[in-house]
Amino acid sequence: MPVKKTYYPSKTFDDDFGAFVQMCITNKWQFPGISLKSLQSAVKAQRAERSSHDALELLYFQEHENFGVAQAQRHALFGAALHAARGLFRNDIATLAQLSRFTRTSGNRRKKPSAGRIPPPQPAPSPPPTTP
Repeated sequence: MPVKKTYYPSKTFDDDFGAFVQMCITNKWQFPGISLKSLQSAVKAQRAERSSHDALELLYFQEHENFGVAQAQRHALFGAALHAARGLFRNDIATLAQLSRFTRTSGNRRKKPSAGRIPPPQPAPSPPPTTP
Protein backbone atom coordinates (compact mmCIF):
# COMPACT_ATOMS: atom_id res chain seq x y z
CA MET A 1 0.00 0.00 0.00
CA PRO A 2 1.51 3.37 -1.01
CA VAL A 3 2.26 5.92 1.68
CA LYS A 4 -0.37 8.63 1.79
CA LYS A 5 0.97 12.12 1.10
CA THR A 6 0.48 14.68 3.88
CA TYR A 7 -2.07 17.36 3.06
CA TYR A 8 -0.96 20.94 3.66
CA PRO A 9 -3.71 23.58 3.48
CA SER A 10 -3.14 27.03 2.02
CA LYS A 11 -0.96 29.63 3.75
CA THR A 12 -4.06 31.59 4.75
CA PHE A 13 -5.40 28.66 6.77
CA ASP A 14 -4.30 30.19 10.09
CA ASP A 15 -6.22 33.39 9.45
CA ASP A 16 -9.23 31.57 8.01
CA PHE A 17 -9.38 29.16 10.94
CA GLY A 18 -9.08 31.97 13.50
CA ALA A 19 -11.71 34.08 11.73
CA PHE A 20 -14.11 31.13 11.58
CA VAL A 21 -13.69 30.36 15.28
CA GLN A 22 -14.19 34.04 16.11
CA MET A 23 -17.36 34.02 13.99
CA CYS A 24 -18.58 30.95 15.89
CA ILE A 25 -17.96 32.72 19.21
CA THR A 26 -19.60 35.97 18.08
CA ASN A 27 -22.70 34.22 16.72
CA LYS A 28 -22.73 31.69 19.60
CA TRP A 29 -22.74 28.75 17.23
CA GLN A 30 -22.54 25.31 18.79
CA PHE A 31 -21.71 22.10 16.94
CA PRO A 32 -22.40 18.62 18.29
CA GLY A 33 -19.17 16.96 19.43
CA ILE A 34 -17.05 20.10 18.87
CA SER A 35 -16.67 22.56 21.72
CA LEU A 36 -15.70 26.18 21.24
CA LYS A 37 -12.91 25.70 23.79
CA SER A 38 -11.36 22.95 21.65
CA LEU A 39 -11.60 25.18 18.56
CA GLN A 40 -9.94 28.07 20.42
CA SER A 41 -7.13 25.85 21.71
CA ALA A 42 -6.66 24.43 18.19
CA VAL A 43 -6.28 27.97 16.83
CA LYS A 44 -3.69 28.76 19.53
CA ALA A 45 -1.77 25.55 18.77
CA GLN A 46 -1.92 26.24 15.02
CA ARG A 47 -0.49 29.73 15.43
CA ALA A 48 2.27 28.56 17.79
CA GLU A 49 3.26 25.67 15.51
CA ARG A 50 3.09 27.91 12.42
CA SER A 51 5.47 30.44 13.96
CA SER A 52 7.85 27.64 14.97
CA HIS A 53 7.59 26.14 11.48
CA ASP A 54 8.23 29.49 9.81
CA ALA A 55 11.30 30.09 11.99
CA LEU A 56 12.70 26.68 11.08
CA GLU A 57 11.91 27.24 7.41
CA LEU A 58 13.74 30.58 7.48
CA LEU A 59 16.72 28.90 9.13
CA TYR A 60 16.68 26.21 6.44
CA PHE A 61 16.61 28.78 3.63
CA GLN A 62 19.51 30.65 5.21
CA GLU A 63 21.54 27.45 5.59
CA HIS A 64 20.63 26.40 2.05
CA GLU A 65 21.83 29.74 0.70
CA ASN A 66 25.06 29.55 2.71
CA PHE A 67 25.66 26.01 1.47
CA GLY A 68 25.06 27.08 -2.14
CA VAL A 69 27.55 29.95 -1.89
CA ALA A 70 30.19 27.75 -0.22
CA GLN A 71 29.61 24.97 -2.75
CA ALA A 72 30.01 27.42 -5.64
CA GLN A 73 33.34 28.52 -4.18
CA ARG A 74 34.48 24.91 -3.78
CA HIS A 75 33.37 24.16 -7.34
CA ALA A 76 35.41 27.11 -8.63
CA LEU A 77 38.43 25.85 -6.70
CA PHE A 78 37.90 22.36 -8.13
CA GLY A 79 37.65 23.79 -11.64
CA ALA A 80 40.82 25.82 -11.23
CA ALA A 81 42.75 22.82 -9.89
CA LEU A 82 41.44 20.58 -12.67
CA HIS A 83 42.31 23.16 -15.31
CA ALA A 84 45.82 23.49 -13.84
CA ALA A 85 46.26 19.71 -13.83
CA ARG A 86 45.17 19.45 -17.46
CA GLY A 87 47.58 22.20 -18.42
CA LEU A 88 50.44 20.73 -16.44
CA PHE A 89 49.97 17.22 -17.85
CA ARG A 90 48.86 18.17 -21.38
CA ASN A 91 51.57 15.95 -22.90
CA ASP A 92 50.97 12.98 -20.57
CA ILE A 93 48.31 10.83 -22.25
CA ALA A 94 47.93 8.45 -19.28
CA THR A 95 47.25 11.29 -16.84
CA LEU A 96 44.87 12.98 -19.26
CA ALA A 97 43.02 9.68 -19.55
CA GLN A 98 42.64 9.63 -15.75
CA LEU A 99 41.44 13.24 -15.78
CA SER A 100 38.95 12.56 -18.59
CA ARG A 101 36.37 11.28 -16.10
CA PHE A 102 36.03 14.84 -14.77
CA THR A 103 34.13 16.27 -17.72
CA ARG A 104 30.84 18.06 -17.66
CA THR A 105 27.76 16.05 -18.48
CA SER A 106 25.43 17.36 -21.11
CA GLY A 107 22.60 17.36 -18.57
CA ASN A 108 19.16 17.93 -19.89
CA ARG A 109 20.12 19.56 -23.16
CA ARG A 110 18.60 18.33 -26.37
CA LYS A 111 20.83 16.48 -28.74
CA LYS A 112 21.86 18.40 -31.80
CA PRO A 113 20.97 16.62 -35.03
CA SER A 114 23.94 14.73 -36.41
CA ALA A 115 25.38 15.65 -39.80
CA GLY A 116 24.32 12.32 -41.36
CA ARG A 117 20.70 12.58 -40.27
CA ILE A 118 18.30 14.40 -42.58
CA PRO A 119 15.49 16.30 -40.80
CA PRO A 120 11.91 15.41 -41.84
CA PRO A 121 10.43 17.61 -44.57
CA GLN A 122 8.33 20.55 -43.44
CA PRO A 123 4.79 20.89 -44.86
CA ALA A 124 4.36 23.63 -47.43
CA PRO A 125 2.42 26.65 -46.18
CA SER A 126 -1.11 26.96 -47.51
CA PRO A 127 -1.98 29.98 -49.68
CA PRO A 128 -4.06 32.71 -48.02
CA PRO A 129 -7.81 32.48 -48.66
CA THR A 130 -9.22 34.69 -51.37
CA THR A 131 -12.54 36.48 -51.04
CA PRO A 132 -14.70 37.18 -54.08
